[in-house]
Amino acid sequence: MSHHLGEKPRGQEVEVREPSHLESRHVPVVEIPLDFEDPHRAALEDNPEKAETLTWRTLLAVLSLSFSYVCPISCGFVLITGILEQVGTDLGDTENITWIVGGWSIASSVSFSIAGSLSDIFGRRYTIVSGEILAMVGSIVACTAKTTLTLAAGSTVIGFGCGIIFVSYAGIQELVPNKWRGLLGLTECAMTIPWAAAGTLIATTLNANTAQGWRWCYYIGLIYGVLSMIGTLVFYWPPERPQYDFQKSRWQEIKEIDYIGFLLYTGGLTIFLIGLTWAGTAGHAWKSATVIAPIVVGILTLAACFVYDFTLAKQPFFPLHLFRQVREFTVLLVVVFVAGAVFYSFAGLLPQGSLYMYTNDPIQIGIIALPNGIAQVLFGGLATIAMGHVGHLKLQVIIMLIIQTVFVAAYSGVVPYNRAGWMTFQFFAQGAFALITLLCYVIAGLNVPLKHLGLASGLIGTFRSGGGSVGNAVFNTILTGVKNEQIPKRIAAVAVAHNMSSDALALLIPATIENAVGVPGAFKTVPGITPAIEQAAAIAFKEAYAYAFKRVFWASIPFGVLAIGCAVLIKDPSQYLTNHTAIHMTKGSSKAQPTVTHTEEKHA
Repeated sequence: MSHHLGEKPRGQEVEVREPSHLESRHVPVVEIPLDFEDPHRAALEDNPEKAETLTWRTLLAVLSLSFSYVCPISCGFVLITGILEQVGTDLGDTENITWIVGGWSIASSVSFSIAGSLSDIFGRRYTIVSGEILAMVGSIVACTAKTTLTLAAGSTVIGFGCGIIFVSYAGIQELVPNKWRGLLGLTECAMTIPWAAAGTLIATTLNANTAQGWRWCYYIGLIYGVLSMIGTLVFYWPPERPQYDFQKSRWQEIKEIDYIGFLLYTGGLTIFLIGLTWAGTAGHAWKSATVIAPIVVGILTLAACFVYDFTLAKQPFFPLHLFRQVREFTVLLVVVFVAGAVFYSFAGLLPQGSLYMYTNDPIQIGIIALPNGIAQVLFGGLATIAMGHVGHLKLQVIIMLIIQTVFVAAYSGVVPYNRAGWMTFQFFAQGAFALITLLCYVIAGLNVPLKHLGLASGLIGTFRSGGGSVGNAVFNTILTGVKNEQIPKRIAAVAVAHNMSSDALALLIPATIENAVGVPGAFKTVPGITPAIEQAAAIAFKEAYAYAFKRVFWASIPFGVLAIGCAVLIKDPSQYLTNHTAIHMTKGSSKAQPTVTHTEEKHA
């Protein structure tokens, strides 16, 4: 298609007749953006010499959307995962702390995709606001929790709200020129400064030095939740119907949501993760029916979800036509699944490693995590904003995945005695995740038609968070199984070497564990204890944990290799990082908007 010099391509104009049962007598003429069907053509043909200057309202809308992640992610996930052991100890239950992370990950994985469908019906604005409300409700449940399971329930609600809020990733990309889509990095800046940059330090300090302790993580989240929701309501005004479908009422579209696929996916993932989480724990051996049955049932249920969606569903949760865009989209799902599996699981595991292998001083644990947080700012914020100018999006993904894979494996070479190496490797291993994720969102946004952007962004979030759920279950199961075997064996060897009785050994094991977390006088109850035995038991405990962590680090390598292989297949859309802007807000913009013109119609 060619255009005269200076002529700006327009979207397709479609006359749409409203259903006759409505009282309205209008025939709207809707101008649909070129991106709706062909984002590649739109990026090249509607490419002005200079990118549009963003209005203050647009910038404030982007900032409000960015800060909406502080409540569900920075406070509801990052801060709390840095002190999981301490929280579990305070509530008297460390066995179920895995579900604080697992519940959040499962819920966000489920809500990501359904949010994409809801935003197509109700528009991005009110969908995001509903997510912000849910995140605040979950924070209220969490900050008032008296048990670990109640806290996990609150975390689950927060995660569900988080998945809905992630619709704004599509919303931000729509509002800015293609080459500025790295402004998604502002969301990472909001989430990381100072929360991820010093998250563990902030969390441990709050827990140790305030009357309400860890509950302040959720109080702070509530404050940000209220402010970001107000900003969203005041400044963010995208088109009300992103699908531009005026033939159907919203109620008709709600009825067509794939509830069966939603239930199959939710049930299958939850049952599968229950089996993985139980595996290797007390009373649940890997070969037991309580482990095998839920894993098998979960896998079959997930398979049924995809079969149903690919064959029978009218508005599928996982649409086959989108999955057929293998190089443009589907391989991105594998990449974010692996990146999420590594990042989300290690967000909770690394502070535990610092506690059990290096120090029980909460401030020192926070200091150890500082390189991790600083990397989140640099990789996820500053580097992301510059991604459009750097280009070579596919190459950036490959490099970041290699960095993540290599440095996670490299942890095994520095535990349990090289603290400097443990800190340094966190900078690279954890920092790469933010840039990997946002690169995948931008690549999808440039390759996927606008009519599927909300759904595509939701699926990326679903697989990223689903990967976090699976990784959390797999890596925690490996860690728990190995350390439960190694700790008694190694401490028993200490007892035998010092001629201790079996009764003394029975007391030495729990005393060593209490000493590791900083309980004063933990060894006093052990008969015949000496400083030499205390030191030997502490070393045995540390080395048992190091042995278990090494197995976890090595287990991450196949995941990384798989992701790198998929990244090589990505169709690089860097040529579409142009000055093109997909849509404009319906309020506060001087630019031409997609218009709906009404003409009177008389019935015969």
